[in-house]
Amino acid sequence: MLLRNQAVLWRELDGEAILLDPKEGCSYNLNAVGTLVWKMLDGTHTTHEIVNAVCTFYEVEYEQANQDVEQLLDDMRKNNLVVSSTRSPV
Repeated sequence: MLLRNQAVLWRELDGEAILLDPKEGCSYNLNAVGTLVWKMLDGTHTTHEIVNAVCTFYEVEYEQANQDVEQLLDDMRKNNLVVSSTRSPV
């Protein structure tokens, strides 16, 4: 499971998240779907659970949501916005 990088600062404004990585001096903007994903990256949700939440809230097919979430997570990994959680799901 993935967890938000605790060094990344973030705020939600009008349903969209703004992320700031002070170490790299970079900022990132997430739309509403990305913000939902970001908020669920607390180390307690699996990718499958996150995809299901996207399907529920945005009425999208599972395969499309899965592809979009995986792409977003890959981008977040590349930018060191997330880390692997050592906790196992309950």
